[in-house]
Amino acid sequence: MEFSNPPIDLAGVPQLDDADFVPLDPAYLRVALIGHSIFAAIVLIAGVVLSFLVGWIPLVVMAGILVLVGLSALHSVVNIRNIAWQVRQHDLSYRSGVLVRTVETLPFVRIQHARISRGPIERRFGLAKLHINSAGPDLSIAGLASDDADRLKRLVVERAGELTEDQT
Repeated sequence: MEFSNPPIDLAGVPQLDDADFVPLDPAYLRVALIGHSIFAAIVLIAGVVLSFLVGWIPLVVMAGILVLVGLSALHSVVNIRNIAWQVRQHDLSYRSGVLVRTVETLPFVRIQHARISRGPIERRFGLAKLHINSAGPDLSIAGLASDDADRLKRLVVERAGELTEDQT
């Protein structure tokens, strides 16, 4: 038997349509901004207290840190608005990035385990994070509505099991 490896026509490969990607729950942006606000408040309090003890230098350092926190919050807003996910018949795709757009596609057949985590702030806002372990890169999708995370986990596990059983 002779080995053959002919090229394939890329025009026949299914494309990921940007319109089919589902954005993260809007509450996730509020959660991220709350985190930035808490950190900024801690820096502000520490800067004011230290300025009474040491002088004006902590105020300058505090101002610099607050500018960086503000830029980080702005980056979070833009970044979170560009994160989305998509489920197709055989795979799950995750899109992220602002300057460098990344799309990861994980075939269901490679999925080994899925779990959901919810921190206290996420629970308060009805959010969850889906963690998917695979026979390759792992994938985590934060900022999902809790119901969506539960449904997506159930779908991913069912599809992974169906595909594994079909191939044995």
